[in-house]
Amino acid sequence: MFNKTIELVPFGTLKAKGRSKVWQTSVTIPYLGGDFDVVIRGTADGPQMSQVVAFSKLLIPNKILHDNITNRVTEFINSCGIVPTTTTVDCSNIWPLLKPELIEVHESNIYSFGESELGTNVISIGYLTPWSEDQLVQVPFLNGEIGIIYSE
Repeated sequence: MFNKTIELVPFGTLKAKGRSKVWQTSVTIPYLGGDFDVVIRGTADGPQMSQVVAFSKLLIPNKILHDNITNRVTEFINSCGIVPTTTTVDCSNIWPLLKPELIEVHESNIYSFGESELGTNVISIGYLTPWSEDQLVQVPFLNGEIGIIYSE
């Protein structure tokens, strides 16, 4: 088996093994909390063009998107019952508490909690919390919008 490496904007250096369709890299997205590992489920030759377009939308610093994610992730975490009673989690302190984990760029419009529009690629943004290492908070990014937040 041999290693493959390609350079592709906006991902940077992508790596895969053999005939694998799974490409990996890492990115820093400050407005989403920092450094993420990235997995793209593309083709043996690299990501699909629709995946490139979808991921590009995520990289553009966007105050409205940031505020929307902040509000919805804060609300979701507080509704899960994982925050200790001695801790207050609100929009002013949520980001230092979360650990950016993984961004997965899927090959289709189907994600764990439903479907988005045909012809779009779902991107899952995953965060670990300090209270439960076995619960990953997933924020789906669907055609430039935030989907229904869920956990795995």
